[in-house]
Amino acid sequence: MNSDSDSQQLIVSDRIPESEREKWFLEIDAIYCADPLKSQTANGEVLSKLLPIKNQGGFRFRGTTVEPRLIMIYTSGEDIYWRDEVDNSLGVLLYYGDNKTPGVDLHKTKLHGNEILRNIFALSCSEDPKIREKLPPVLVFKKSKGRDVQFVGLAVPGIKGKPQKDWLTAVWGCNKKGERFQNYKSFFTILDTSSGCDKYPGRSGINLAWITDALKGKAFNSPFAPVEWKKYIEGKNYCALMCKAERTIKSREEQLPSTKNGQKMLETLQQFFIKKDHGYNFESFANNLAQFMDNAIVDISTTRPYKDGGFDGIGKYKIFSNSDNEVLVDFYLQAKCYKSDDAVGVADTARLISRIKDRQFGIMFTTSYLAKQAFQELIEDGHPIVLINGRIIIDYLQKELSINDPESLQNWLTKKYENEDNR
Repeated sequence: MNSDSDSQQLIVSDRIPESEREKWFLEIDAIYCADPLKSQTANGEVLSKLLPIKNQGGFRFRGTTVEPRLIMIYTSGEDIYWRDEVDNSLGVLLYYGDNKTPGVDLHKTKLHGNEILRNIFALSCSEDPKIREKLPPVLVFKKSKGRDVQFVGLAVPGIKGKPQKDWLTAVWGCNKKGERFQNYKSFFTILDTSSGCDKYPGRSGINLAWITDALKGKAFNSPFAPVEWKKYIEGKNYCALMCKAERTIKSREEQLPSTKNGQKMLETLQQFFIKKDHGYNFESFANNLAQFMDNAIVDISTTRPYKDGGFDGIGKYKIFSNSDNEVLVDFYLQAKCYKSDDAVGVADTARLISRIKDRQFGIMFTTSYLAKQAFQELIEDGHPIVLINGRIIIDYLQKELSINDPESLQNWLTKKYENEDNR
């Protein structure tokens, strides 16, 4: 094992003993790999070698459920209905709890994940630093290839500038049998730890000696405690790990559902409106779903077919709703009910772009994807066009509306749009 390697990938063959932890730093986005000779065995698990923690589950901890001293969140990204997500541009982690069993109390899960979420978010909402000092380090990892893991960062409960009531909320879900269950939806901030700690100023990685101190109940007073984490505990201004992402052209595969179930759902959606009225009422669906997706859309109306001037919806977007003089920005929506093999091209986007004036924007809403040339022109010319493609539509239906399969989608569309006439 070599903690000083310049490589992004580090092989972890053996458990790191307490005496060796100060030599190790968890680096942002570094990949910690299983020993190739052990990767196919039970001894090939990586996380329990990096950290003194259990080797199973997405939510692992040391200490008690009331006062955990170390928390590790591991997300595989494989649960398409409850997919944890990291927004690197904002430094925010969306994490779902561990209850997916109907008839079970929200907090009575086998791994106690939801119980601990409730407790640490309660601690984070206190204004007393002494109470907040009981918060444990929360280390986030995600699945890489095989049994390898990637370090996402050090997380703290909540989002700066957002109401505490929105940090942790109980939401209802539904399994394939239609049985309901309640689970937690939580938001964490990934900290910018580039300022280091008292022992190693300016060293951005998380020193594993901090874990030793945390397990002894000395997380806050440890010389290895990251400066930004201590600022958070003290209620001071802290920095999230925000990254400016380059706008890149996404491939057809990246813009369409990646699973067969999602692809069948997209086909069900497209065929429903084509069979109903050649896609005319898809415009109404697009306007409704866009408003569901963003509550800052305060008004949107569907234009008449054939006389819509090149767009299918006209709306207003509210900026700073809590101000004394709110601003409403006009936008236009264009809806394209295309098959997955039919891309939205330059001619389609050009019609929308040509009608946008200063301080306005457009939404291209399609069951398909944006062709490479059209995507490239949007990026290079900086056109204010929001793209809602097939993957985004299906992801939203699954995650936010709990519509998880083609049959459920067909029933929902029939109920909502079968008798609607937009012609």
